[in-house]
Formats: sequence, structure tokens, C-alpha cells
Amino acid sequence: MTQSEILGMITASEPSGPLADMPIAPEFITAGNPVARGAVFNQSADKTLSSGLWTCEPGEFDWSYTWDEFVYVFEGEVTITEEGGNSYDVGPGDMAHFPLGSKAHWNVKKAVRKFFVLKTPEPLEL
Repeated sequence: MTQSEILGMITASEPSGPLADMPIAPEFITAGNPVARGAVFNQSADKTLSSGLWTCEPGEFDWSYTWDEFVYVFEGEVTITEEGGNSYDVGPGDMAHFPLGSKAHWNVKKAVRKFFVLKTPEPLEL
């Protein structure tokens, strides 16, 4: 990844190699082997707004959102079931918002690759 600052704007490039491991805690995994990788590429000065890429291999896991997250899916196939039962099929070209405090079950059917933007209540230290 290269990062440069131009007139106060920060830019980043997608890395040419594999993303770093971003393991899902074993107690969250409910089926399969959802190996996750990712990286944060940009952050606001106060570190409460971050963006990056995330990938995950097929498998299932539960997730609790400790931040607001917006995503754009580049590739893959996922069924996301919200706490309460609403279910959504998400794939290439789809966007979603996961509000702070929400909970969801992810069933990654085909390896997924997404862009994300996080808004955290506290600075996200990397």
C-alpha cells in the first residue's frame, strides 16, 4: 500500500499482495472455516472514520457491530441474517449499512471481497 497526502486529502492504493490476517474469533464461528483478511487504508485525523478492504472465505459466523459500517461488495455471495430474523442475499454491486449495536449472522457462500467504511465511537487504533 502506498499512501500520500495531497492538499489535506489522503489517498491509498490497493496492495498488490495478500491482505493481512484479520481472524474471526473462534467462538463467533458457527460453521466451516471463514478465514478473514483485511486492511485499513485510510483514517480521519481523529481516527473515528476508517476505510479499507476485507475478504473472507466460505463459512458462517455471528458478528456484533461495535461501530457503524457501510460496505460495498466487489465479489462473493453472502446471506446475512439480522438478529430478529430478516435475511438478505448480498453479492457483487450490493451496498449495505450495519448500524452500531446491531448483530448479524454471516453465511459466506462464495468468497467475499468488500470495501468498508467504519464510524467508531472512539478512535480506532491500528
